[in-house]
Amino acid sequence: MHVWALAFALLLMSCGPSGEPQDTGPAMPAEADPTGRVLTCATFASLTPDELAQRFGAENITTQTLPGPEGESYEATVVFADDPTQRLEIIWNDTRSAPASVSVETTGTAWHGVEGYTIGSSIADIERINVMPFQLWGFGWDYGGWVSDWRAGSLAQTPGCNVRVRFSPRNETATGAMGDSAFMSNDQAVRDTDPVVSEFGLMFTSQ
Repeated sequence: MHVWALAFALLLMSCGPSGEPQDTGPAMPAEADPTGRVLTCATFASLTPDELAQRFGAENITTQTLPGPEGESYEATVVFADDPTQRLEIIWNDTRSAPASVSVETTGTAWHGVEGYTIGSSIADIERINVMPFQLWGFGWDYGGWVSDWRAGSLAQTPGCNVRVRFSPRNETATGAMGDSAFMSNDQAVRDTDPVVSEFGLMFTSQ
């Protein structure tokens, strides 16, 4: 696995104080998607490069070197590279026999999680889906905004398949949740930044 991906996996091990669930309104419905653009653990866990080409068409798949955090770069297979509504990035495991991770980060994407969230979903939506508050890293650095611990919520219930979600603040004047410290999603300092999902995906680990 690439250095930055390994570093991110290590960051996921961090834990912080738990919080109480709060009523944030109804979660987004996981409606049927006629395009099939749903990230599911079952669909991607054992997907091979050949199966990827069969599913999306070999002409729609490219290999790119992309910038990562802390000055690193990484190689990814990109599906529909020039179509922001369908773009999907895949990093393969060391043997290229299955994905190590899949991710989406383009505004207007048709991709969404099986629970219904997508780019632009609010932190309140994700907290409601998770059934409880969760932990994330402060904003303003290379790993800023990534969820570090789902706190045994519903988004942490699939062995070997970790849901990855990153938030970006819409209110950049609020600076109380900045830096490489962990915060709870229901902390007022976090809510003051009005964070929304800016990247999401799946990371696969050995069971």
